[in-house]
Amino acid sequence: MTDAVQESLIDQLRPTISADRLGTYLTATGFKEDRALRLYIWNAHVGEAFHLPIQAAEVGLRNRINAALLKEFGDDWWQDAKFLSLGDRERKTDIETARRRISNRGATLCTAQIVATLSFGFWIGLLQPRYNPEVWSKHLRTSFPSLPADKSRYDLADAAKRVADLRNRIWHHEPVFRMDLSEEYAAVRQLLSWICPIKEGWVRPECRVPTLLRQKP
Repeated sequence: MTDAVQESLIDQLRPTISADRLGTYLTATGFKEDRALRLYIWNAHVGEAFHLPIQAAEVGLRNRINAALLKEFGDDWWQDAKFLSLGDRERKTDIETARRRISNRGATLCTAQIVATLSFGFWIGLLQPRYNPEVWSKHLRTSFPSLPADKSRYDLADAAKRVADLRNRIWHHEPVFRMDLSEEYAAVRQLLSWICPIKEGWVRPECRVPTLLRQKP
């Protein structure tokens, strides 16, 4: 592709990608336009590849926490008075928002729907100190049997927050190419192994992140 044609493509893409967003990639590649566009596409592909292990970790985390809440507060923990008394305003708002969304789509209001609708951030919020000792002094080790003995609820919360931060960058289509994605991938895998090492081993061979990291423009 000639420089003239490449410049034309950049100009045509600028209104829909934005000058600022394109500028990030142009700056990173020394204003080599062909490489900038390849880096842009690569950034999207690597974000897509992260979806599999992040999804596995997010779904696993919420199901592990849900199991603890079912044990402590019963089948409808999300409307149990004792559970709600432990939460902050943000957690209560999250539940009300989830209930409204379920109602709006005409689905049955039940625990399975609540669990599926609540955000990653909600579940990480349930690892706050305010839920200890009522929940985690009783259920941490039974709910997370693969959490190493030298790791605590704090470590689990920190690991989940790191993965959620990466998730949010990817889900909001932000550049991730400047991050140490090898370390981020290791962090996702570590969290998933704490949640369920069998699931981590099942997902790992299907994940394209390592291959894509070797193909970075």
